[in-house]
Amino acid sequence: MLTPDYLTFLINYEFLLTILVLFVSANFIWRFWKLRKVPLIYLALTFILFALGVFFVALSHIDHFAIYPILLRDYMIDNYILPFRIQGHFYSVLTDWLIIIFQGWLKGSIYIFSFSIALAALGNLFLFAFTLEAFLQKKKKWIILYSAVFTPLFIVILVSFNVTLNFMMAMIIGLITYIPLIYLALKASRITEKRLFRYGFIMISLTSVFLSLFFVFLFIEGALTEGWSIFVPIGYTMGLLAGISAYVGYVLPNWFRRLIGEKQ
Repeated sequence: MLTPDYLTFLINYEFLLTILVLFVSANFIWRFWKLRKVPLIYLALTFILFALGVFFVALSHIDHFAIYPILLRDYMIDNYILPFRIQGHFYSVLTDWLIIIFQGWLKGSIYIFSFSIALAALGNLFLFAFTLEAFLQKKKKWIILYSAVFTPLFIVILVSFNVTLNFMMAMIIGLITYIPLIYLALKASRITEKRLFRYGFIMISLTSVFLSLFFVFLFIEGALTEGWSIFVPIGYTMGLLAGISAYVGYVLPNWFRRLIGEKQ
């Protein structure tokens, strides 16, 4: 259940994750500046959008301190204590719509995470663009297929104020983005002769695995739990691991090269 200490922990974790992902993004921007390779700018945009998504979730949670004190105590109606799921659902929906009506769509979408989910979905769009540029020669048919699935799901995220539904849309977009990248990265790791690149491709595939788990755990949180469960920090931990593996796999830093016995 939501408590002030737990909420403070989540906010601090979200700011930490934002800083880490921005660090990864800065490395891609720096390498794009030196190499002028289009896939690098796609990666930079991907992780910048991910970082912004987490940042706006943290801002939403800060608002919860003032707007959601009702979840910090049991509520009684006619001497009957409502179960947490019932009271949480009733008062959260009421609060969401009051914010949307009186403070506008943008404020409401930030508060209920729709804005953050939309940013993450756009990040996945750029990650799919990276996959096409980095691994495939024939792109047109894959762009058409991806757009046919991505567009209606993204529209649902923009117009829906149902958190569980939006998390489900984000999870589907994530899976159709990450599964091809996992497959292509593992395939590349098997055919490359250079050990450094082989391990790099493996780390790239792990990045997509961790990102998939990130969205899966958040969907579980929204759909199957009583709210504010352990699945939120577990999901963020998957995001943290994704940021680390992305930095290692795409940047191939010197310490990683030394670790596997490769010179710079």
